[in-house]
Parts: sequence; structure tokens; C-alpha cells
Amino acid sequence: MSERTIPELIANRVKEHGTRLLFQRRDGWSWKQITWLDFDREVKNIASFLMDLGFSSGDKAIIASSNNLDSIATEIAIYHLGGVVVPLPQEVDFDGIKNTVNKLDAKIIFIEPDNILSEIVERQDDFKNVEKIIFYSDIRIKHEKIINFKLVLKAGLMKRKKLHDDLTQASQNVSPDDLAAIFTDLESDTIREVSQGAFMDILAAASEKYSQIGIEDQSFSYMTSASPFSTFINYLTFYMGTRAAVAESRKDFYEDILEVMPTILFETSDGLNDIFEKSMSSLNGTSREKKIRKDLGDRIKYVFTDNMPSKEVQNLFLVSGVNLLEVPELNNLSD
Repeated sequence: MSERTIPELIANRVKEHGTRLLFQRRDGWSWKQITWLDFDREVKNIASFLMDLGFSSGDKAIIASSNNLDSIATEIAIYHLGGVVVPLPQEVDFDGIKNTVNKLDAKIIFIEPDNILSEIVERQDDFKNVEKIIFYSDIRIKHEKIINFKLVLKAGLMKRKKLHDDLTQASQNVSPDDLAAIFTDLESDTIREVSQGAFMDILAAASEKYSQIGIEDQSFSYMTSASPFSTFINYLTFYMGTRAAVAESRKDFYEDILEVMPTILFETSDGLNDIFEKSMSSLNGTSREKKIRKDLGDRIKYVFTDNMPSKEVQNLFLVSGVNLLEVPELNNLSD
């Protein structure tokens, strides 16, 4: 297919795959199965909430989060309205959020860690034009501006039917030339921008380059940085129609991967080095290659990364029968 925008991509894949499994998500002791239609409904609930707030084409939303499933759905909802995603790392502090919000005149903030909640409550006036601050965690607070993500989904569900036609029109009006994402370096104060069309071109090229990914493959990931790779690598799942699971934390990562047993891992170079250190710290008589495969679910075939890890890590994956694939296309986005 030759989709020109992210809303087009999602609409086409939902039509194509419908009730097929897209995501698995841990739900207590069991796993929740999320189809393409399920995911599309959640995206539209979020988009309906944002539209009801007046969020529209060109408006910017900060997302300070790991690449969990809720944040991915949030990104796509923003794209459906022609909005702009501004990712920040999960561990960003209050001043990092404040400076980015005010520099880019963002309207909405989504935040995963709740350790800065009290500071945000005390200093909310530091944000110039922010309309809502939304925490992914289930915070309990009575506040006009600060809410949790569950309320977004609930309110969006109630608004979705009313806003159905407007939402459809908004997504159809998204242009390949529209700005999709802004990546900001908090230390150097530099930014990089990518349009809807440029993003889709990169995904199309990557899908051809990595054609070994099959529709029955299962990907797995957990990343906390706000690099182009960490933000966009999971979109190969949507583009190529594969199944996926996303951990909610690093602790969950090591536990969930043993149950998901993925064939594909999306991970940064730093993350691969961390996995190596943890795996090699407790061999207990097991060979290094068997241990790394076991710790990754034992079915792993490919690892997609932003940069190659250390030579020792590369060599271990090689002798373990795992192909390490660097994806520079998603690490050097340009418009």
C-alpha cells in the first residue's frame, strides 16, 4: 500500500486485519488480547477527548513516557487530529517539561511517572497555555486541569459517537506535509522535526529493507528514551501487520518476555548492554548463548536496534543464532 499519512496507515490496516490480534497486554495474572479493532477504538476515544478540548491540526502535545501501549495509542490519536507529538524521556524532571512546553507552546501534557505530581500541582501556573495535564498512572486528585488517563478514555468514549463525523473528517484532512513530531534535545536545546509524509517514507523503506518480518511474528519492546528510534520503531508493527507486546516497566520486561516469547525484540543499544549484563550475572553453569536466549524467551530471531552494542554483546547474539539489525533510518529522521 502507499499510505501518505499515519491516519491512513492505521485506517487501512484496521480494514485489512480487523479482529486479528495486534497487542497482548498483561492484565493481572493473565494476558489481555487486543485486536486491531480494539486498539482503533481506544485511539478514537483518546482523539475524541482531545477534539472536545479543542485540540486540532498543528497543536502540540508533550508525551513524557516510556513506549508503553497507552502512550503509543495517545500518539496515534494525536496524529489523527493532525497534531504534533513531542516525546520526552520517561525520567524528565519538572523543569525539562516546563521549558519544552513553553518553548513549543504545547497545549496538552501526558506524563507517565507520578513522582512530579506534587510539583506540578504547586507550579501549574508555570505552564503558559496548557489546557490539561494527564497522568498515565491512576492518580487520585480533584483538580480541574490535572486528570488521569482512565478519565480520558471514559470521557472520550462518551464523546466519540457525537464527534464521529468530525473525527473522520479531521483524520482525512491530515496532509503528508503536516508536521508529525518534534524531537528536542534538553541539553543542547536543539530540535529535529519530521512530517507525516517523511515518516511514512521511512516506514515504507524500512519495510522493504527488513522484509524478513512476517505477519505471524511477535515483537516485544520497552524503551524509555525519546529518540526517533525509541518513538517510532514500534510503528513497524503497524506497517507490517505483525503482533506485538509492550512491557510497562523494566521489571515487567524481564518477566513478560518469558511469557510472550517474541521472535523480534525492539531495543536500544544501551538496553541491549543492560540485558547482557543482567543475563551474564547469573549463569549458574549455563552456557552464555543458552542463557541469553532463555532470558529473551528462547524464540528470538531478530533484534532491531538504533546502534550496535559492544562487540562482546554482538558476538554473543551471533553465536546464539540471533540476528542484530541496526535501523539507522529511524535514528536520523529528517524532513
